[in-house]
Amino acid sequence: MMLQTSARTRAHASAFPLFFEVQLAGVAACTLACASAAPRPDLRLSEPTSARAATSAAPHPPDASGEATRAAVARLRRTLERLAAGGSFALGHEDGTAYGVGWNEDTDRSDVKSVCGSHPAVYGWDVFRIENGAAENGDGVNFDLMRQRIQEAHRRGGINTLSWHVDNPVTRGDAWDTTPAVRAIVPGGSHHTVFRSYLDRVADFLESCRGDDGALIPIIFRPFHEHTGSWFWWGKDHTTDADYVSLWRFTVDYLRNQRGFVHLLFAFSPGGADLETPRDYLFRYPGDAYVDVMGVDHYYDTDVASLLRAVDATVAAAAAHHKIAALTEFGIRDGLSELTPPNWFSKNFFEPLIESPSASRIAYALAWRNAGMDHCFLPYPGHRTAADFRRICDDPRLVLQRDLPLEKDGQAE
Repeated sequence: MMLQTSARTRAHASAFPLFFEVQLAGVAACTLACASAAPRPDLRLSEPTSARAATSAAPHPPDASGEATRAAVARLRRTLERLAAGGSFALGHEDGTAYGVGWNEDTDRSDVKSVCGSHPAVYGWDVFRIENGAAENGDGVNFDLMRQRIQEAHRRGGINTLSWHVDNPVTRGDAWDTTPAVRAIVPGGSHHTVFRSYLDRVADFLESCRGDDGALIPIIFRPFHEHTGSWFWWGKDHTTDADYVSLWRFTVDYLRNQRGFVHLLFAFSPGGADLETPRDYLFRYPGDAYVDVMGVDHYYDTDVASLLRAVDATVAAAAAHHKIAALTEFGIRDGLSELTPPNWFSKNFFEPLIESPSASRIAYALAWRNAGMDHCFLPYPGHRTAADFRRICDDPRLVLQRDLPLEKDGQAE
């Protein structure tokens, strides 16, 4: 998702080009709404931290041998595989415990918990703007708070996933500045050193996210998403197959080999509107050695057939490549409103997926963020879809935080 509504960006939101409001089937809803989405409340409880503070953390005993880190990521992989076996899947929400409709930075709060009594099982975050040394991301989430919420989710047994709407390294514009950049930042390119500095800032933050035992917290990292569209600088019309694959492979190799990370699972996620078959899914696929999770991002209204088509293609590709399938972003196009059918979540999301022998084989489905009443993707208390959403959350086949961890001390429950 791509909406920018932080205090820093709201002032010039009206300057976004009108084409961002054109409705494009399957395009991430924040692209469609970025000129009109309401900002979330600006109710920060503390002054912004420095850029250096964004990559520091309270000290934890180091996991010198790496044994605890490897155990944690193995446990995450087993959890995802078990979820993707069929019969149930986990619910996720972007920025779910950082803010919601009418609140900001409250302790132990989420709109999902307010409606259903439990936090989501999957916690989505985005580190865009950390590459510039910023203290908060482009949606106004302070990186110190993000780290804290990641640690809290991990402590509860939850799953953390991270996307990156990275600024254009050539122009220093945002992710929607589609000036060609990929060829310039791959090895040998004119701006390769700039991109490496971007990666290092992301890596520094990831390295600061540690559990109480000092182990690095396992995270699903999802860079360069929705590459089948052309709204990002890494998108379909702005680079070549070879350069996109080179960028993906360099990113993974750098984090694994240069930074020594073993705690990341890498998620590949094309846009759902572009998928008809498993072969479509493999557009610019970087190879099995570079992907752990095969996801798809899909936004729609009541076109359940398009959802199932996209998810079925994803599940089939994942099965063929022995990967974990996921619905890495979803939501009703343009977000919930007072015109949304009250039973949208049961009839257009949960039941079609869970009752499909194929589509139910996803590990999780992550809804986009609740920036405000005019830009939210999961219900908040009082919304017309809240009662229906509460009913599906009561179904044991939809996994929430209350159902995790699925195993303790390496043993399945």
